[in-house]
Amino acid sequence: MFVLKNAWAALGRVKWRTALTALLALLVSFSAAVDLAVLRADDKANNETYQAQKASAVIRPSAKVTAKRDGADSNYTANYMTWDMYTKYAEAVQKNNLTFEYTLATSVPVRASKSLQAIAAKSDTSEDKTGGNLTLQAFYTNDAAKINDYGTFKVVKGKQLNYKTANDGVLVSQAVAKKNNLKVGDKVTVGNPTKASETYKFTVRGIYEYTGETPAGYGSDAKYAKDNRENVVYTSYINFAQSGLDVAGTKGWAIPNLNIIFTLTDPATYNKFVRLVTKAKLDTSKFTISSPSLDAYKKRIAPLDAAAKAARTALLATLIVGGLTLLALVLWAAIGGRRDEIGMAMVSGVTKGRLGWQFMLETFMMTVPGWVIGLIAGALLAKPLGTAWAGGQAVAITSASVWNMIWYGLGACLVLGIIAFMRVGFFDLGQLFAGRSDDSNESAEAKNADEPEETVESTERTEVNA
Repeated sequence: MFVLKNAWAALGRVKWRTALTALLALLVSFSAAVDLAVLRADDKANNETYQAQKASAVIRPSAKVTAKRDGADSNYTANYMTWDMYTKYAEAVQKNNLTFEYTLATSVPVRASKSLQAIAAKSDTSEDKTGGNLTLQAFYTNDAAKINDYGTFKVVKGKQLNYKTANDGVLVSQAVAKKNNLKVGDKVTVGNPTKASETYKFTVRGIYEYTGETPAGYGSDAKYAKDNRENVVYTSYINFAQSGLDVAGTKGWAIPNLNIIFTLTDPATYNKFVRLVTKAKLDTSKFTISSPSLDAYKKRIAPLDAAAKAARTALLATLIVGGLTLLALVLWAAIGGRRDEIGMAMVSGVTKGRLGWQFMLETFMMTVPGWVIGLIAGALLAKPLGTAWAGGQAVAITSASVWNMIWYGLGACLVLGIIAFMRVGFFDLGQLFAGRSDDSNESAEAKNADEPEETVESTERTEVNA
């Protein structure tokens, strides 16, 4: 009780220092709790959750090849992947016991008609050169539509594509529907890219709008009308094939831009797929293999990665700066102006152990409550603050992180307490009296410094009297 009372009294002597130490301990633990929650969420997103993702894989012309694309030069179609090429790589993969699912997307430019005019582009070029002012894009399944090159979209009027039924119609954009005064159920006509006299009639099944970002070159910045994504007409692969648009032996813009999307069980299998296809002599100067689904996932967690990078820096700075400042405050509390207090207590019979325990208890009383309050506040606010910091990506503190914070925090407080205890342990009582003896000697020397002059005068008087 004596120790507790003295410790409490000592804290009250310099209240601002006590309050500052407690506040700093609170801020360090609060910041560490939020930072650790963000780091843990980022680690899980990039490892456990990432490895559980299904991975799509596509083989497409490289950036170097696509940079040379000219929508008015049909020779570019020589860079398209063909059914024969896909078959070669699929067989090479299957021979190595790697299984996959697949879907596909394919497209050709188509000519406009009186019933379906395109949104104008910067370059007003003949459809004989471009193959058409519209693009007919077909999907085999809805999974293919989800990784559409033009971006994600949703049907705002009418119905989504069926994918299983022939002649189920097409989807047109809101912009094109408005330009042509189209509504669901209307009939539209498009023309063959290389043979203007050959046309195809479809029913407008639905009207769509885009929900994803516009890829560069596919919006109002498109050079040719067919490249503006608002001029894309979506249909099912069944309709596309039954219209005779997916046949061998075609030339120019009539050659379909075939894109088979492989679906693999996880990123590790995707990496194996890449190695096997490359080993099967894929021309890597013309084609690249990528995973739209994994790329989209990485893009989705990019704000979390950025937050984790900042949290890692903040955590390091907090622990270093906060830890050193706490150490300085504890040393100040244990050393500053307390030499006489320690000495007098020991002269009065207080043992070093008892006095050291008092100093250690003072340290605990300043740091532990603040640390605990900061930890509780950090645990409660880590989810909303961390999620907002990570751009909406889910962040939550785990029980493992809480326990780590508890043990590390208690360990840090114990170290600080031991340092305060050692202040007493290394105190030499002789220094206290040595210091006082030095003070006395200095006073005596100062007094004696005046005595010689008086002695000389006394001697002189004695000699005169003699």
